[in-house]
Amino acid sequence: EQMLAACLASRAQCILDMADGGGILRDSGRPFVEQFADHPEDFDHFRRQCLKEAEEVAEKACLVWADEKTLLRLGLARKRMAEMKGAGPESWLHKDETIFIMQDAGRCFIKSLRAHRTDAAEGALREVRAWLSERDVTSIFPAYV
Repeated sequence: EQMLAACLASRAQCILDMADGGGILRDSGRPFVEQFADHPEDFDHFRRQCLKEAEEVAEKACLVWADEKTLLRLGLARKRMAEMKGAGPESWLHKDETIFIMQDAGRCFIKSLRAHRTDAAEGALREVRAWLSERDVTSIFPAYV
């Protein structure tokens, strides 16, 4: 189970790297992101697809074996998804949703830190708290009515 979770977590990280434009095209040796140079909106669509896929794979990894790596990958996928949704021209339509997603990412980082303290999880949690603070949200836990 741990081996499967590690494989899934690695796959999630590869997908996150692709969403950031990482990688080299085999046929030309050019950076992967260059193929979107003339159509940045296509890259945004590609990034959304990657982030959704990374989230799904990381969720599977957590279901198999939740540890600091799988929880970190899940948190990163959700954090980047919230950042992307919160940065677009229609971001005001998704304000509550992006806050909820970012809070969930923060909770993933806390769980990751409980499993094993890492600089990556600590840094990501600081970024989540700063992002929420900019939107006047003081907790990574949702306010229930």
